[in-house]
Amino acid sequence: MIRKIIQALIAIGFIIIGYTKLEGAIFQKEVIWYGIAGLLTLIGLLLEFIYTNRKRLRVSIFSKYLALRGKKIRFSMSYLYRIEVEGKYLLVKNNNYGHFQLVGGKYKILEDTRSKLKTDFGAMDDPKLPNSGIMKDDFALFIPAKNAIKFLNWFNKGIDREVSHWREFYEELIVGDGESFLSLENFPYVNYNYRGKVLTPIKRTPGWDDCYEILQYDILDLVPTPEQRQELKVLFKKGDSAKIKWASSNLIDSLGHDSINKNKKYDIGQHTKWALNMKWSKV
Repeated sequence: MIRKIIQALIAIGFIIIGYTKLEGAIFQKEVIWYGIAGLLTLIGLLLEFIYTNRKRLRVSIFSKYLALRGKKIRFSMSYLYRIEVEGKYLLVKNNNYGHFQLVGGKYKILEDTRSKLKTDFGAMDDPKLPNSGIMKDDFALFIPAKNAIKFLNWFNKGIDREVSHWREFYEELIVGDGESFLSLENFPYVNYNYRGKVLTPIKRTPGWDDCYEILQYDILDLVPTPEQRQELKVLFKKGDSAKIKWASSNLIDSLGHDSINKNKKYDIGQHTKWALNMKWSKV
């Protein structure tokens, strides 16, 4: 990208040289065409940059606007596993909100990380998160809007913070909330492919007065061993229960509404739909 920009700028420079220093109408005309080509290249690179970074640009512009008013943005940083068997995805019940979602949850704020967050970004804890239990130290906090891009850049480098994705898998499927769905014998570890991030735009937090938020999800596709695949198939054959469901992509896209039977089977969290489609949507 940098090399292309330099080449474009050199070509544009030919326009100036052609008019001011060099002689000969034919030569000037050729130089001008090179300059026009460089200018078009530069415009193309600019448009490419804007499109590629459109989400970050929105965050940057809106953050500066909010910063003028002294606002803070709520950040929630999570990871989700897409676990698929025979065309359906494993969902677990969220005990806090009652809906079903992909396996996963928020990263944890480690002790050293908490100090850095306060010192470098002026972070404040999310007042709605409990100070004890399984949700303690979840990675949801408030950052001054002026530090929004700086915070996202730091977080996505993965330095000085939790980066393991094993904990939520273990807590939700191996230990379970009073029930184990998979065995530690076959799942002493998991392999997965990282598929990318889903980043929401700055939006108002539902149920909160005058609160803006940005949610980010790292999306992982489980890559089971043969033994793990077999155990997942056994769990799949057991069918749905009060705590786990197996949902098709169509059911996830409709957030739990069965279009065939014309009824709501159960609630599915919006972020499950975003993770499946690898993009944010309003509904």
